[in-house]
Amino acid sequence: MKKALVRVTVIAIAAIGMLALSSCSKKPNANDNGSGSDGSQTYGMNSGNTDSDGFKINSMKAPSNQTYYFTLNSSDLRSQDMKALMNQASYLASHASSHIRLEGNTDNRGSREYNIGLGWRRDQTVARILEQQGVHANQIQMVSYGKENPAVPGNNEHAWALNRRVDFLYK
Repeated sequence: MKKALVRVTVIAIAAIGMLALSSCSKKPNANDNGSGSDGSQTYGMNSGNTDSDGFKINSMKAPSNQTYYFTLNSSDLRSQDMKALMNQASYLASHASSHIRLEGNTDNRGSREYNIGLGWRRDQTVARILEQQGVHANQIQMVSYGKENPAVPGNNEHAWALNRRVDFLYK
């Protein structure tokens, strides 16, 4: 009995450690496009790791913030970001007490009014996909910063590409 209790404790500590390590997120910088191999910062479900007794351990990664990028003057989500957003939607739909904030951003070209509207449309695109996957609207808060909150300063294609984004932030 004591041996089993020690084993369960060790497994619990290991699972907590893995959760803590997996919750770290990466912010884009001027030398990085801010994306994983699928075009977005990664998040998702583990494959269902089990211990030797068949009990699931760490079956879902802790949520992490992400950034989704857009093309010039577009509010269409890139196809390579869809898988990551579906994983986020799955987590949120099964955790109704979790809340997110979508922050729409644009590059620095165009008027302030146009860019606020474009940032808002980008937020709405992401929110609509989440809601279609079962996420409740009250779990989602949206704000558009337009061109007022650049991730990377600069007036070149690299900076503009990193600034055309929606930041997906857990609250």
